[in-house]
Amino acid sequence: MKKNVSFTGHRPSKFSFGYNENSVECIKLKALLINEIEKLYLLGYKTFLTGCAMGVDMWGAEIVLDLKKKFDDIKLFCIMPFENQCERWQEDYKKRFNYIVENCNQKIILQKEYDSDCYFKRNKFLVKHSTVIISVYDEKHSNSGTKNTLNYALSLNKNIILINPNLLKVFNIKNTL
Repeated sequence: MKKNVSFTGHRPSKFSFGYNENSVECIKLKALLINEIEKLYLLGYKTFLTGCAMGVDMWGAEIVLDLKKKFDDIKLFCIMPFENQCERWQEDYKKRFNYIVENCNQKIILQKEYDSDCYFKRNKFLVKHSTVIISVYDEKHSNSGTKNTLNYALSLNKNIILINPNLLKVFNIKNTL
């Protein structure tokens, strides 16, 4: 059985700290992500998939790339919903995105052009190709792509590590890791 992990979570604007990654809350949240990724690696999960979105996807990818310096067998796959995904982003996020894509093991572009279903297709791909989903989810945003992705993962009986960004607590759903 493949031991793949994917990330899902909200964009920065959905968090109380917004785009301020220097806030205490964001630093603590990223520390939880680091801890969960390292625990999974030590359990034999060595392949991580990111959807390359701003926020949780990028943080997870950056953490995996940082861990590659310590663990040379860890792998990162970038699953992009369409070409030029970051085209409309601010320059600093474009640089981070390009760093991630340039340093990943493989990038997979699901389609050439944007359409209204491309993110949904990307999220389904991530879930289908993963054993474990690491999710940063705030129940206040129940009408979101993150919630839809979690529901899809649950329907496929996937293992989910859910990080509540307000409580800064980790919950395992269907913990069979």
